[in-house]
Amino acid sequence: MHKTIRSTLPILITTLTINANIFEEIKTSGYLRTAYEIHAVENSDTFKDGAIGGKLHIDTAPYLGIQFSTSFYTSNALGSSDNTGLVPFRGKVANSYTLVGEAYIQGIWGNTRVKIGRQEIDTPFAQVDDIGMVPNTFEAYILENKDLRDTTLFLGQIQKMAGVDAAVVDAFTPVNGDNNMQVVGATYEGLENITLSTWYYRIKDAEVDSIAYIEANYEIENYSIGLQVAKQGYTTGKDATVFGITASAEYAPLGLTLSASYNKAWDNAAFSGFGGGPFFANTEYLIPDNAGVDGEQSNISIAWDATTIGIENLNISLNHALLKTKPNKKPQRQT
Repeated sequence: MHKTIRSTLPILITTLTINANIFEEIKTSGYLRTAYEIHAVENSDTFKDGAIGGKLHIDTAPYLGIQFSTSFYTSNALGSSDNTGLVPFRGKVANSYTLVGEAYIQGIWGNTRVKIGRQEIDTPFAQVDDIGMVPNTFEAYILENKDLRDTTLFLGQIQKMAGVDAAVVDAFTPVNGDNNMQVVGATYEGLENITLSTWYYRIKDAEVDSIAYIEANYEIENYSIGLQVAKQGYTTGKDATVFGITASAEYAPLGLTLSASYNKAWDNAAFSGFGGGPFFANTEYLIPDNAGVDGEQSNISIAWDATTIGIENLNISLNHALLKTKPNKKPQRQT
């Protein structure tokens, strides 16, 4: 039986940031984080869940361009611990847990960077999606190159993941069995005020076995507009085409930003990949995937940056999202 989400109240607060040199050769950074969620389900109970945890990151000094890094992430019960909300604060293998989410070797030579091991990744369809206590991290081989003027080239082999969107939150498991996932991408910033990017993901034998993606963004002073198109190949059923548009305007004296976004899928459901996905109309919990085949989502939001009254690192936003499924289904709302 399907359950309908009536309301959810997430509170995510970063309370402490650490940035220190223990020794000249070793650098540390990290954060302490606490979170609380109220999750009401129609015709069922209201679940409450609290957690405390954070991240400790350690870097060695580079030698001949080579550097070693590791990160420890932890999430622990705090107060109510139903652990049945939209965001999994704790794991499946262990209730409260600590995970070595990053452990990589990185080499930088000129305009080329090679990164091997467990790491945070930020690409459109494989990303950290840091909406809970522990973000997504990936076991991967990554190469980036900037030899071409105004261009960043990306090549990646992604094998496993853990974190908020993973099949097992607190352990690394394959993203696609033995086939893994291959990624190529290019970002071009040589046009004034315009950023263009294109990506291709090969995900053989998964429900969606390939993704082609193009995005264009134009930004000038306090205004921006973006367009996106994704072509997603399904192994069964029709391929999906997803279109998106977004626009925003900022009033800097008050720290206010107003934005509106829209996404529409044709022929099949949108697929956000391994993470929250790049779709413009996304909210933290509702994404175009939830609308199903031929679904669409719109999102209007207003955000406030408290720096305007002297409070650093505090941002408050209000979103109103509307998901529309096929005509015989009721839309879902999030406010």
